[in-house]
Amino acid sequence: MYSILRLLGFVSLFAVLALASPACPNTLAFNNPNLRTSCNNATWFILPVPRSSVQSLVPYPLVTPPFSDRSLFPTDFPANSHPVVVTIGYQNDIRMANLQIPALVGASIYVPYTDRLRDGRTPFNYAVQNYIGGVAGNVLQADVEALVPSAVATLTGTPVIVGFFDPNDDAYSPVASNPNEFVAQVKKEIVPNSLSGPSVRPSAIDYDFVTARNPLYTQRTFRVLINQPLILTNLACQRNTYYFNETFAEPVLRSGNVTLYPPLAGSVPRQLGGVYTRQGGFSASGEMLGTNQESCRDAANNVDPAAVD
Repeated sequence: MYSILRLLGFVSLFAVLALASPACPNTLAFNNPNLRTSCNNATWFILPVPRSSVQSLVPYPLVTPPFSDRSLFPTDFPANSHPVVVTIGYQNDIRMANLQIPALVGASIYVPYTDRLRDGRTPFNYAVQNYIGGVAGNVLQADVEALVPSAVATLTGTPVIVGFFDPNDDAYSPVASNPNEFVAQVKKEIVPNSLSGPSVRPSAIDYDFVTARNPLYTQRTFRVLINQPLILTNLACQRNTYYFNETFAEPVLRSGNVTLYPPLAGSVPRQLGGVYTRQGGFSASGEMLGTNQESCRDAANNVDPAAVD
């Protein structure tokens, strides 16, 4: 039973490749049989949010990001703002020992550069919102597929709610060409009804993006932010390490609009609600290695430099 909890207790930070199958192969499982592994196709965006708004959501101080480091922030980051990371995508071939989940779709909103150790310098990720959905043609079946992982993840320190995803069998959908344009949508699933009438699904996240001509960030920016240890609700931490070194990684820097829907209109905290236009993003296929829970100090000391640089 404990192994099942460990397999399912994760934050889904999921991935996508333009015009490619979302189901990239899991290459880490063989050498890491007792850890959670998967291949994630995800698109991440970095949003500038007023620092005071971000701080009101996080029960720890914030570390000031190294905005002068041009390998991370090649353009000036908006004054008095703090980065918030949003991701939507597809997680394939989730394994741990003999346990396996074929695929899930999911989304997350989290705050990097959170000062969990209160030392003013060590960065962590603090999860604000997590959504997860099953991969199935029938909406009700997809909801059922997501119920157990979401419940178990919440019990093991990562609050996750069931979401409705469009698409629910891929990481995004093409809507235009020249240039290629892609969209994805996430809603909070409250009352599903795909048979006889309307459903109750407050909106959460909308993506609309293209390949960036003038990227706001570098690929290293995303590797550094994505791979900061995750703070769990039980006061422990966890490393979900992403490696983008496979031949099928195909990393692409993006530019696009991200809409976060606040209460009344949607299900995202009001401090983050809004339409963020012309923001910087990153799509890639990454191998994910999830460690067991550990002390937050150990998690920070054990971040793999090979995943960041």
